[in-house]
Amino acid sequence: MKNLKVLSRKEWALSHGFVLAGLILLSIGVALGLGRYIGGIVGLIIAGIWCFVGGLCFMFIPVCRKLSQK
Repeated sequence: MKNLKVLSRKEWALSHGFVLAGLILLSIGVALGLGRYIGGIVGLIIAGIWCFVGGLCFMFIPVCRKLSQK
């Protein structure tokens, strides 16, 4: 855990931009690809993906703060 580097604002924005773009593209792909066959379940799958990844981001915020203070 030594020599940990905290991301700059630019790096943080870039990495979260890629995560956000990936989630958007995945959501569109699931909605278009499976939407014809599954119906209303697709919305729940998409919401689950978004909530899971959003939860991971919020879960790691305090961890990163504690690591950056050391």
